[in-house]
Amino acid sequence: MMILRANNNERSIFCITKFVSIAFNFLGGGDIHRKESMQDKHIGILGAGIVGLSTALYLQKAGYKVTIIDRQAPGMGASFGNAGLFADYARLPFAKFSMMRKIPKMLTDKSGSLSIQGRYLPHLMSYGYEFSKACFNNKYTQGKAAMRYLQELSVEADHELLELAGAQSLVRSEGCLGLFSTPESFLKAQKSDLKERREQGVNMHFISADEAQEMEPDLARFHSGGVFYPDTRFTVSPIALSRQYVNHFINNGGCIQQDEVIALSPRESDVSVHLNDSSVNFDEIVICTGLASKTILSRLGVNIPMVSERGYHLGLNVGPKKLSRPVGWLDKAIFMTPMEESIRLAGMAEFAFEDAPIVESRLDTLLQYANVMMGEEVQVNSTWVGSRPSTPDSLPIVGPLKHYPRIKVAFGHGHLGLTFGAITGKLITSCIQNSENTDNLQPFMAERFD
Repeated sequence: MMILRANNNERSIFCITKFVSIAFNFLGGGDIHRKESMQDKHIGILGAGIVGLSTALYLQKAGYKVTIIDRQAPGMGASFGNAGLFADYARLPFAKFSMMRKIPKMLTDKSGSLSIQGRYLPHLMSYGYEFSKACFNNKYTQGKAAMRYLQELSVEADHELLELAGAQSLVRSEGCLGLFSTPESFLKAQKSDLKERREQGVNMHFISADEAQEMEPDLARFHSGGVFYPDTRFTVSPIALSRQYVNHFINNGGCIQQDEVIALSPRESDVSVHLNDSSVNFDEIVICTGLASKTILSRLGVNIPMVSERGYHLGLNVGPKKLSRPVGWLDKAIFMTPMEESIRLAGMAEFAFEDAPIVESRLDTLLQYANVMMGEEVQVNSTWVGSRPSTPDSLPIVGPLKHYPRIKVAFGHGHLGLTFGAITGKLITSCIQNSENTDNLQPFMAERFD
């Protein structure tokens, strides 16, 4: 077990038990008794991915004493391997009947982005049932509204955390390109998917193949033009962003304990978190453990139809200056992002056990796509596979648990953990500050699957 804590001068294993001045600096003015009650309240964050870290920072900023617990080092898992996009264009749930009609063909395409591990099929039953329910117009419309709600709040929340942690230099605002293989696929998207995104408030410009080449001259001419999203931002290093958040959290009195959560014992006055060799009591906890949240909650009788959707990435031996912004090959559902030291190509939706062996053919497919996009044979520096916690309706699970009011949840973000991490933390903090007012969280509550 490892515990990271800090005093005013250095990181060490010692914890600051009194940080009144820090709370005053963050809160600035107001009722002193309110601040003291916040400081007395100890919140446990289970999970040190980008959602857990964002939630911890917002709670700490509000004056609470916060401890993070995770079996992995901070910023690992899906938070480590994503494409690095703050995907402002992602405002449509995957669950719709037009998508369901495509699934059989997608599954028969050996080089396609979608696959299902045979042994994992039984675990998709409840997910598939809820997915089909989410396809109906009323559910789909509600899902779009909920995603738009999060998107319209997310940019401000991101800026608040980036400024708080001094991490602005890790995020770029160069927009994002999405390119299509053929004029036919581009035209079809303009009449359907892109049209719907524009109606959802997404800022976009259609561009020709020539215009795309002017924007990214080192790309090969594999495409027939596409869409430019000028408001999309990206991080040049997801792990560096997480570490910057960790540094701020620890240096301002936070504690991180590396241990495995075995079980929870919620009581009327607190929640006991049982670890490998010990237990810790908190006034409230927030479960941000991604896919593991399903197992933790099942022990409390709360069943969530969330599944493991694995994604892959390649670190390419190509200088990041070859691209100035993320570029998506939308027909293949992949994105290429310039990171600090190389270019990352990320994609795939493989429904499989989290610990299933890596499927080498998926990495080979990604490399073939990379060669086409760059117009040359590129070398690979690194490979990665990780599991996204995916829900049937594409909405995260955020808010208090109906029967366990001292347990809040914040997981199931699928492809959008980085995009919605900050706003999730802000909403959870507001929920803890005012537990009576959770109307805005209704679309995201776990009970929607009851």
